[in-house]
Amino acid sequence: MEKMSSRPAILVTGGAGYIGSHCCRALDAAGYLPITYDNLSTGHRSFVAGELVVGDIADKVTLARTFAEHDIVAVMHFAASSLVGESVADPQKYYVNNLAGTLSLLESMRAAGCNRLVFS
Repeated sequence: MEKMSSRPAILVTGGAGYIGSHCCRALDAAGYLPITYDNLSTGHRSFVAGELVVGDIADKVTLARTFAEHDIVAVMHFAASSLVGESVADPQKYYVNNLAGTLSLLESMRAAGCNRLVFS
């Protein structure tokens, strides 16, 4: 079930967060179709403008389905854990999300033939 749009689709991981949601609004205003991809662990559904895919960047099945359903031309990656105090208290959580999750996203991008990434 592929959704077609005349606007190029950009996958915005962490798009329900503060920075990601503002990025989605800017993409929309610039003529792109932002696809918000967020697990909503710290993001807010109410911040999302447009389509929301609820999923984790470590979830390769949901990522593959998202890439298959949209003609995604690029990814803007804002789905990192970023609280300094928490990163010191629970470094494994940060390793799993920020490193392993990003590697999962990159593998999914490669499998989908998407080779444009803005890494934040």
